[in-house]
Amino acid sequence: MPFEDLLPFLEEEIKDADEVLWKVAPLFAEWLSSPTNPLFTSGILAPSSTVLELGCGISPLNALAVAPRISRYVLSDQGYVQKLVEQNLSANRAPAGRSRSRAKSVQAEGDVHFRPLDWEQDEVTPGLAAPGSSFDVVLAADCVYNYALAGPFVQTCVDVCALRGREVDDGGDGAACVCVVAQQLRNDEVFRLWLSAFMDGFRVWRVKGELLGGLGRDGFVVHVGVLRDAT
Repeated sequence: MPFEDLLPFLEEEIKDADEVLWKVAPLFAEWLSSPTNPLFTSGILAPSSTVLELGCGISPLNALAVAPRISRYVLSDQGYVQKLVEQNLSANRAPAGRSRSRAKSVQAEGDVHFRPLDWEQDEVTPGLAAPGSSFDVVLAADCVYNYALAGPFVQTCVDVCALRGREVDDGGDGAACVCVVAQQLRNDEVFRLWLSAFMDGFRVWRVKGELLGGLGRDGFVVHVGVLRDAT
């Protein structure tokens, strides 16, 4: 589905970081798992989709919410968290039983993998998406909480979304990679720094407040971005 199909679920495109009204979004995993989540109802996420999560920490919660409904979900963070992430994934999966039951369980859990990715040290390459070469959606939750993280985080978002452009050059389908960022507002200046940097590389929208349902909590916002040269 083209990105334009998601636009009815978004507010006006953000042109000025100073004009943003800081409404709140819900716990990200719960919002992602909702049957009415606009990423799914618009077709941005579909059974064939591949997703990369940036800065997952030790929790696979977002992956567990999304993976059963898509083709492949890649968790990423610095390499030192890999062991704990994989332990938590294993602990949240159903115990093995008869082969048929286990096969159904694996299908229900989705295809989830971890890949080390340090925003400041690692180069983003198509190998991150192997066996594919790009992603349909990049997700990030609560990744920017100090000044030092804003620049490397945004550059990583740009580099990952740009993988789709390379794929298009090689004959891909042309659908832009969509970047979805949820965060808790801790510091106004950090948020403004992130948003300004994000807007340099992306066209940016905020998810409409009414689509957050009753899950709204103080201090969370959700933004959607598409590379400026991709639309």
